[in-house]
Amino acid sequence: MSKVKFNVVQTTGTFKNEKGEAKNRYQQVGVVFENEEGHLSMKLNSYPLPNEKGQVWINLFPHESNTETTEKSKRDA
Repeated sequence: MSKVKFNVVQTTGTFKNEKGEAKNRYQQVGVVFENEEGHLSMKLNSYPLPNEKGQVWINLFPHESNTETTEKSKRDA
């Protein structure tokens, strides 16, 4: 059974938080799955758009269900 490992996101812009700090705004465009053999596959739910230079940059963030496991692993190390 495959399990979601990462959220696939693209930076779509910036905004200022209540402290006036610049922060990135993200749009989730898909997920990365890991199968029983450890192979990773990416499923895109939408097409990421290129920036003004024609480049497409994608970020991978741990999926929420993995965050708790990752934090526990850090504490146990």
